[in-house]
Amino acid sequence: MGIGENRIYKKVGCSMAQNKSVAKVMTILDYIGVLWILGLFIEKDDPDVKFHTNQGLILFLLEVVSSVFSVLANIPILGWLFGWVFSIVGGLLGIVCLVLAILGIVNAAQGMQKPLPVIGTLFRFIQ
Repeated sequence: MGIGENRIYKKVGCSMAQNKSVAKVMTILDYIGVLWILGLFIEKDDPDVKFHTNQGLILFLLEVVSSVFSVLANIPILGWLFGWVFSIVGGLLGIVCLVLAILGIVNAAQGMQKPLPVIGTLFRFIQ
């Protein structure tokens, strides 16, 4: 092809290997903050993606609880009275969330459907 000629590429479809790699990336992203939402739209019929999206949602809810405790520590009067308690609880929950996210990412990268310790079996939001 010469300079200035247009190249036309046609997408015929994704191979099975491409679908599996997309699904694996989705399962890993499910454990990073609100990115679990992507699992509801991309590769949503894959059982691995459904499992890890559910685990990511549970982890995200724990992260929200951790953030609420951190915010409560900064509210006047309530924060003055119990701020240190809220800060400690929020900080510890934040560390727990980080550890659980790492465990989830490792499990997803290895292709295992292993629930997160303690919180992984509490709820089943995504069927």
